[in-house]
Amino acid sequence: MKKQLLLLLLCFSFINLYPQNWERIDSLFSPSGVTVKSFSAPAFADLDNDGDFDLLLGNLSDPADYYENIGTAQLPKFKLKNELLEPIHTGFPTNTDYPAFVDLDGDLDYDIVIGGYSGILFYENIGTITNPEFREVDTLFTTVNPLIGTDARPAFVDIDGDGDFDLFVGIGESLIGPAPTAGITLAFRNIGSAHSPIWQQDNSLATGIADVGLNAYPAFVDIDNDNDYDLLLGRDLQSFVYYQNNGTASAPVWLGVYALFSGVETTNYWKDPTFCDLDGDGDFDLIYGTDDGDILFYENNGTISTPSFVYNPAYFLIKKVSGSSTVSFGDFDNDGDFDMISGSTLNNFQYFKNDGTSTNPILNKSTAPFSSIAAGFRCSPIFVDIDKDSDVDIVSGVATGGKVTAYINNGSSFSTNTSIFSNVLVNYQSVPTMADMNEDGYLDILVGSDDQNDTRFYLNDSANHFTQNTTLFTGVDFPRSCRPALADVDNDNDFDLLIGDMWGELKYYENIGNSREPLWQLNDTLFAGIEVKQAAHPGFADLDGDGRLDMVIGEYDGNFSYYKNLFAVVSDVKETNNTLPQSFALEQNYPNPFNPTTTIEYKIAEPGFVSLKVFDALGREVAVLANSFMQAGSYKINFSSTSVSKQLTSGIYFYRLETSSFTQIKKMILLK
Repeated sequence: MKKQLLLLLLCFSFINLYPQNWERIDSLFSPSGVTVKSFSAPAFADLDNDGDFDLLLGNLSDPADYYENIGTAQLPKFKLKNELLEPIHTGFPTNTDYPAFVDLDGDLDYDIVIGGYSGILFYENIGTITNPEFREVDTLFTTVNPLIGTDARPAFVDIDGDGDFDLFVGIGESLIGPAPTAGITLAFRNIGSAHSPIWQQDNSLATGIADVGLNAYPAFVDIDNDNDYDLLLGRDLQSFVYYQNNGTASAPVWLGVYALFSGVETTNYWKDPTFCDLDGDGDFDLIYGTDDGDILFYENNGTISTPSFVYNPAYFLIKKVSGSSTVSFGDFDNDGDFDMISGSTLNNFQYFKNDGTSTNPILNKSTAPFSSIAAGFRCSPIFVDIDKDSDVDIVSGVATGGKVTAYINNGSSFSTNTSIFSNVLVNYQSVPTMADMNEDGYLDILVGSDDQNDTRFYLNDSANHFTQNTTLFTGVDFPRSCRPALADVDNDNDFDLLIGDMWGELKYYENIGNSREPLWQLNDTLFAGIEVKQAAHPGFADLDGDGRLDMVIGEYDGNFSYYKNLFAVVSDVKETNNTLPQSFALEQNYPNPFNPTTTIEYKIAEPGFVSLKVFDALGREVAVLANSFMQAGSYKINFSSTSVSKQLTSGIYFYRLETSSFTQIKKMILLK
């Protein structure tokens, strides 16, 4: 037993001091679990052979994302599982707009093909039908890539009926080097085998397929169940082009037919289609990506031979804005839960009404309350009661001019007030956040700016009279494209500062002073590993009613990311006496055994960063009791087994006190 305990204590010394404190939950803004990016391109296959369709989602600017279907064949629900792609993600091209699943080596599992600015790339599945594993093979398309330019969309189909896959390539707008005419479709016959393809250009297979515009996105399917493949072409215009095969299965002749897909919307100018029986009813549904990232699902409510497509928004509902999303919370409709407001690139505020509860939020998009407000390009609104009349007003920044404007809630309408913040100004792209930083009863304002170190703070020294203050945020390095949020992140009754920047990263400054005289210390650990692609804009609210501030981050693409706060809810850390200890110490908890609450006392001999955490018998962290800068002193804290994010069972637990010069671990027993 002593040997086992020694090994366990040694294991503790190597545990990451700053583990994940936040859990990303995609379902709040994407009930399907799929988060989209601009110019989305979906591809479906049952990659893990569990009877439902998984998703590989391409986009304009990042490596493709893999989503495992953790739902059913009839009701899909997706979870991001990019760890499956980790061995090859570094080899994925930055621009992976056009992914495809296909078995090109004839071993009865799915390989991955990626089309984009790097040509067509092949990733062979060297795993199994249930446990895929991929490696890049760089020789398969060496004869094809010189012929297709740098924006080619591949599609695979056995068009000549000889038992192997042929290749069709839709040509897009190549921005680098020579390329074929944008909008045409090229064909390559497989003159090799199902196990070892050899591609030979043969445009007779594309007889009748016209130039459809700036881009061509082919998708093949036997939509009318006549035993040959039909073709749907997405393009850089508002509508699809549909071709029936009026030749034979081995010698296709394509004839344009327009009626079948005439009911599909025509507002999105960019459409990348695929077909899949996503609802498990035995016929093919139409799914396509769009320029703003939305995935649209048209359910086939007809039959296997007479399809009828009807839009169903439930499958890939994404709650986002047009671009440059921002985050602020408040109970706008006064129903006891948090609603959300966001800015956008389209000169308007976007309202997300909470139709759920204070513990189970359901945020639904609505423009009605603010439709009359011309908010300005890349507006940055926050909910705040600026006139102290017990309703929620709006204070907003804007790109051009760097001004801040108040919109006063008059009950049924809003009035624009430019005088309140007439002397509040930054050079460009004002991003406000407000809090009472000196406990005088008035809300002060910190305004982020697009320029480096141009972020400015203004004290509210009387009823909405603002004067610039250059000392209160001394020590804070404000970045370019600063998007600040003031919130009591560590629950110590003062405001901390979290900054989002243009690179999508977060920088956290903990207030180690007090609520009247803040002192800022950079903390690199609390938000470590959390970032978005570009232009991160954080906001906080206790969305699930557990006493902890959860976080939502807006970003350039218009998406939102929700992070649940996993910190343990504990009583305030209290000093037990005024005598400074001469040495560090961690006392035995009492009572011990305990159920459900126990008290832990400890002594800090010198000021510094202090970590006090609880672990289970396997060394897994279960609670963070302290994780901040502390002055020298004697402290005690209450820990409750019911306040952690997962249920604790009876057994042995360990708690560890750690500073820069001291570490001690003690054992305690939970006995239910």
